[in-house]
Amino acid sequence: MPQYDPRAFFTFLKQGVTKWDQTASLVPSQRFLVNAMVDGARPETAGAILELGPGVGVMTKPLLRRMRPDARLFTIEIDEPIHEALVRNVTDPRLTAMLGSAADCEKLLAEHHFDGKVDAVVSSLGMSLIPAPIREQILDSALRVLAPHGVYVQFGYFHTKHLAYTKDGGWSGFDYKAMLERKFSRVTRSPVPLNVPPAWCYVARP
Repeated sequence: MPQYDPRAFFTFLKQGVTKWDQTASLVPSQRFLVNAMVDGARPETAGAILELGPGVGVMTKPLLRRMRPDARLFTIEIDEPIHEALVRNVTDPRLTAMLGSAADCEKLLAEHHFDGKVDAVVSSLGMSLIPAPIREQILDSALRVLAPHGVYVQFGYFHTKHLAYTKDGGWSGFDYKAMLERKFSRVTRSPVPLNVPPAWCYVARP
């Protein structure tokens, strides 16, 4: 399991119980999924990466370890206690941690004096739990800040294809691959069966 302090873990657990529709999980992702997501982002070649839903930093730290000394990592977290735990847990001058909605990527980046394009967007958002209009806004916002050569990396649990809950649709299946194929020209996926719960890692290109 990735390393993070107990206080950060229990903050995530508490918010997962009380705000399931935001965290989409009770515990952070394990190393198998983290490794697949970070590999998909190609951090060694990136000048800038945007991470959506970083949680307490289990993916943030590995991204930073593999990014260049002159690169920048931006994170957007909507949950304030989790955002504060991330800020405590990850200290790196290349990191800009932002509190806000992933539907406002351009606005938040501009507020932090970044008006370029990012080479990768790494999303740990539970898209199956997000209402469709907001989900569309998030994807469109991410695409607008993503470089033409960039990659969008997203995970989705195996079970959501057949059983997922959304506020606007109740209990139903949710197809992550179909969602991404509507927005991106090429989508590939790899299974991560050892994560709990098992997940797919999707890599999409504009």
